[in-house]
Parts: sequence; structure tokens; C-alpha cells
Amino acid sequence: MPESGRSRKPDPHPPLAADFTAFWDFAGTVWADPSTRARLMRWQDAFDVDVMLALFAVWYPRPLDVAHWRALETTARHWRTSATGRIRALRRRLHTPDRHALYRAVLDLELQSERLAGLQMLAHARWMTPPTHESVTIDRERRLRVLFPGLPTAEIRDGLHEFPVA
Repeated sequence: MPESGRSRKPDPHPPLAADFTAFWDFAGTVWADPSTRARLMRWQDAFDVDVMLALFAVWYPRPLDVAHWRALETTARHWRTSATGRIRALRRRLHTPDRHALYRAVLDLELQSERLAGLQMLAHARWMTPPTHESVTIDRERRLRVLFPGLPTAEIRDGLHEFPVA
């Protein structure tokens, strides 16, 4: 509690929970658009793109250098391999009419795993880069090229036109 007579300056940087809510809302908005969702699923299946990492790269409002993005890529890959990927593989095996309730439960678990992946990436990114008061322009195309070199340039450009600006 501040001493009487002295006021505390408000923190210009939102807490992790507020940033995560902003990211998750952005991801939900992107995912809600059927054509954008289809594009992301194509990127995932045809080009091995980590959808959560791609959404995070397009959304993240602070500058990161290539080494930081590589570190985030490693973090995301580890989580995808150890958690989300396993859950997704199970869900895909359960996709039969007689297992609908179990399929839905595993789908919900996969979504929670994706949320945890996003939260983990955000915490890691914030730890790597201190907050700045400067206004910076984020090059979303460059970020996607760094993270997913196998993703064709036309796919990136077309996809970025579909994504809302964060």
C-alpha cells in the first residue's frame, strides 16, 4: 500500500493475464472466420506450421529479434510434442460417430492445451524482452518467414490479408 500523500504511478504494461486475454481474444477472432481457419489448418497440415505460434507471431505487440523467435519456436515445439500433439493425435483417432462424447471431451482438452501453449509463449516472450515505451512497427510477414521458412511467400501474404490487425 502506498504511503499516505504519495500516489503510485500506474504500470504502463498490462499484467500477464491481461495480455493473455488480448491474445486469446485475437486468436478466437481469427479462428472464428471459416476461410482463415481453413488457411491455418492447411498451413498446419501441408507446411507443418504451429498454428498457435503463427497466431502469436502475428499478434505479439513487442519487438523480438530472430534469436528470441527461435527460442519461442523451441518452446512451442516442445509443448506441441509433449502435450498438444499427443492430444490431437488421440482426438483424430476418436473421430467416429460412436465416440462423439469422448471426441468432444478430448477436443476440449486439446483447446486447453493450446491455451497453455499460448500462455507459455507469452510468458517466455515477456521474459526475453523488457517492456518499452516506444511505438514500434511489427513486421508480421518477416516473423512468419523466420518461423516457417517452408511456408510459401504467397501463402503468408494472402494469409496476412485475412488476419485482423492486433
